[in-house]
Amino acid sequence: MALLDGATADNCGYPLLQTIIDVRNETGAFDPLLVISCGAEPPAEGTRIRADWGHSSLWELADRLYGGWRDTFLHQGRARNRAPWYLPVTVPRLLPPSDESYELTRRLEVAQDARLRIPEPPLWARRVVSVAAACGVVVALLGAGGLILSRESDYRQAHCGLHRFEDDADTLRTAETGECIGVARNGFTFHSPDPLLNKTLRTIYAQNARAEEAHRAAPERPFVTLVHLSALLSVSGKSTGQLAYGREALQGAASAQSRQLRSSGAAEPILRLFPANAGSGMRFGTRVVEILEGLKRQDPSLVGVTGLDQSREATNRTIRKLTAAGLPMVATTLSADSLVRQSPMYFQVSPQNTREAEVAAAYAAHVVEQGRKKPARQVRIIGSADPSDTYSKTLSDDVARRFRARGFTVEKTSFTPPPPPGADPSSDAPGAGTVGQRSCSYPGVVFFAGRSEDFESLLGGVNESCNSDPPTLLGGDDVARLAADTDRRQHYPGIPYDFLDFTLGSAHCDDTSELYAELGRLFPEECAQVASSSLDGHAALGFDAVKLYINAVKQLREDAAQMPLTPPAVWHAISGVHGDEALDGESGIISFGGDVDRQVPLDKLLSVQHIDGAGRPTQAGFCGRVGGQKQSSWCAPLEAEKGR
Repeated sequence: MALLDGATADNCGYPLLQTIIDVRNETGAFDPLLVISCGAEPPAEGTRIRADWGHSSLWELADRLYGGWRDTFLHQGRARNRAPWYLPVTVPRLLPPSDESYELTRRLEVAQDARLRIPEPPLWARRVVSVAAACGVVVALLGAGGLILSRESDYRQAHCGLHRFEDDADTLRTAETGECIGVARNGFTFHSPDPLLNKTLRTIYAQNARAEEAHRAAPERPFVTLVHLSALLSVSGKSTGQLAYGREALQGAASAQSRQLRSSGAAEPILRLFPANAGSGMRFGTRVVEILEGLKRQDPSLVGVTGLDQSREATNRTIRKLTAAGLPMVATTLSADSLVRQSPMYFQVSPQNTREAEVAAAYAAHVVEQGRKKPARQVRIIGSADPSDTYSKTLSDDVARRFRARGFTVEKTSFTPPPPPGADPSSDAPGAGTVGQRSCSYPGVVFFAGRSEDFESLLGGVNESCNSDPPTLLGGDDVARLAADTDRRQHYPGIPYDFLDFTLGSAHCDDTSELYAELGRLFPEECAQVASSSLDGHAALGFDAVKLYINAVKQLREDAAQMPLTPPAVWHAISGVHGDEALDGESGIISFGGDVDRQVPLDKLLSVQHIDGAGRPTQAGFCGRVGGQKQSSWCAPLEAEKGR
């Protein structure tokens, strides 16, 4: 209960009452507050509050005053206007004992008191019965409490173990696989068993707090939020290579955010980054997008998505769902050709499989003609039999076309990857280890178009059957994930292989690059392994994807300062990245060539890395646009930019 004495229009008493009612109407939230306001005079005739109070004849203290107001409120209380909330009451003026009306007024007050007096309780309401009833109420309350606790337990089970009042609970869900999916705005770590990933997530949360503080201090600067959506956790929840490359991509994004937070120009955007998990294989991506749709309605600073992981059908569905939500995307490591057909709002900073196949064929032709081993001009393409693996299928098809164009005899073979727990195998094809054993005597190039964990199985088969004389092995870009893990890479010494990489190769924290200088400052414990972990390019591509958004927002603010920073405006600005506005990124130059419908970078960097018998990586050459460096002689000529 709140007592408000002396309320008038002049001292903001009446406007305060109106504001309380407006908040109740707007929020619809439960509000048990009773406000009793007293004043010497009613509101002036002709004012809005006087109209809400109704005619003064309805204010008299009578038997039906409260009952009539209650009926009116029950029928009109949700009408979102103020009138039903008021119960005006006229209080009779105080009279001295000498006044001739004093006795009459006193008798009326006594009569009113009698009506309010509580009668003696009936027998069933006496003390003994009340005690028994109280005991019954306690039992009922205990039962109700148990029901509430049960419901709270169900809520926590459905929301990653968080109770309903904890931060992030409303944007997180527990999937049927046991994985925690959704968006973490407040530092939630998705129950990750990897302490380095947990530190990365906490670092991003702390940087988001700095961004919000900077926005409050300089509200005139552009303020934007990006969601980094990826497959952060494996099904089992164990610390695996998947956690490592998910962590590295996040660290690259966090490094770009950290650098941007030190910028202070009027056109420099202030950036928040929300990590999001779509589950292993991106299988719950569409559910996460539904959560993002709700966030987008609440937060207009949300302008786009980075990350995405693995070119699978689930990823295609996620891209289409993001398009329906009106959010542009900049993917980091995806390469399947079909991805750009899913949405005009989709971009990527990595090359497509068709370019990867072109570089692979050019390098294989070079090896056949000038390599030390000189394999036959034949290629065996090993791909996954999993029909949902879009990456493997499109890369296999592209490699077949490009190798045939360079005069290779082409044959294809499939392997069956291990199924997820509880699922059946995707085909009756042999496993990758068996396919590796059967490739020992192959005289040409063996190209692997599958996932890194399956390439590891293939190496195991080769190691068992022909480790003294292995075939010529060339892997697609996903093999870089194996090469980036020092322990896994050295598991089969004596079996050399090449693989395609989205970066120039090994990096170091003492380099002069923006990324690795920042990475060494934020995550110094990573520097000891950067020479290997940088091979897969996840940190560099994560950094460049965020930089692409930052540059697009800066360009928008400089070209049209008054234009709202909406997702469509940012999408349009990204499509204009080319020529002098191209991004000289950590993973090579990113330019969309001046074509409005181009969604992948022009002549994007691809290198070939060689792992020797001792497990050491060296660059065998590269193709594409890299500032100040010339591509290898065996590469195809660079494509000219439109208008240049």
